[in-house]
Amino acid sequence: MGAMTEMADMTTILLHQWQLLSTTSWPLLLTLAAFGIAWWTYNRSGRASLLHPLMVATPLIYFSMQTIDLDFAAYYSGNGILNWLLGPATVALAVPLSHQLRQLAGMFKPLTVALLLGGLFATLSALLLVKLFGLSDVVLLSLAAKSVTSPIALSIVEQIGGLRSLLAVATMVTGLAGIVMAKSIFHLTQLEDERWQGLILGVTAHAIGTAKAFESSPRCGAFATLGMGINGILTAIVLPASIGLFII
Repeated sequence: MGAMTEMADMTTILLHQWQLLSTTSWPLLLTLAAFGIAWWTYNRSGRASLLHPLMVATPLIYFSMQTIDLDFAAYYSGNGILNWLLGPATVALAVPLSHQLRQLAGMFKPLTVALLLGGLFATLSALLLVKLFGLSDVVLLSLAAKSVTSPIALSIVEQIGGLRSLLAVATMVTGLAGIVMAKSIFHLTQLEDERWQGLILGVTAHAIGTAKAFESSPRCGAFATLGMGINGILTAIVLPASIGLFII
């Protein structure tokens, strides 16, 4: 019985993956064109955080969709291959991390504390702010996983009943805020160790922070990958089980 259930689950996953790939169509070109413009702008600016490709590409895509009257569902479906690649791209980040494994043994205790406290604060701060401002439970459920990388966050929100669209915006804003503020915070705290810089970027700014960390060095990016991955796993385990404590 268990084997048949696992097989059915695997079949469902494979069908979902095929559906993502098979729906790819012309809106993909809109995304690639916007990103190309955004990447050019980012490089011309000296890679200023405020001009991160997401900051430029997102409004370009939005206004283009408004101009041609393209709804979000059609746009999302048309970018099926990019949605599918989110998972493999996240897993591939483990490759540079594997080159830093020797350094982890001596950092195990502080790393564990930093990951647990950082991930806990990232989640609880969002939940407490939602309750403080009296927002609805739907908003709470949608923002709960805002500090986790998109593939994991979307799965969590589907499980607990939030809105994917709201989560997508919150995740992007969280990541962008993280990379914009990180440099100033590192300077004020005199944090120069790129391992800890990477870890903090990964935990607080997920994939966007990890990409920014790789711009500093492969080692910084590797530790950002570690922070992003473990924070995502812990959130996926803890959040669905504890979200009921915040819903009246």
